[in-house]
Amino acid sequence: MFENVGWIVEARIREGKRAEFEAVFEEIVAQTRQEGGTLNYQYYVSDEGDVLVNERFANVESAHVHVTNWDNFAERWTAAAPATRMVHLGNLPEELRERHAALVPELLKPLNGFAR
Repeated sequence: MFENVGWIVEARIREGKRAEFEAVFEEIVAQTRQEGGTLNYQYYVSDEGDVLVNERFANVESAHVHVTNWDNFAERWTAAAPATRMVHLGNLPEELRERHAALVPELLKPLNGFAR
């Protein structure tokens, strides 16, 4: 039904770590911009430090490329803003889901709708 796959990550910026978080996400956004198969990579943040990252990829291979690149930033990212929730969106194969196992993501499968 849906050709794309993706996920949503929610996190909370630690007290006093906003500058560190902003520095690492600037770097990873610049890196991710170069990934041809990354369709959406969008950060949202509240004044209180709640973070939501919306990620969508053209296909499973593109998602694997992104996770491999993200591994270079993961330690700094999670030290500044540990994830509080993750939701996988689409028909993600087990080998890709396992790469996020530490975050215990919820899997939501396609039901209906469209993307442009």
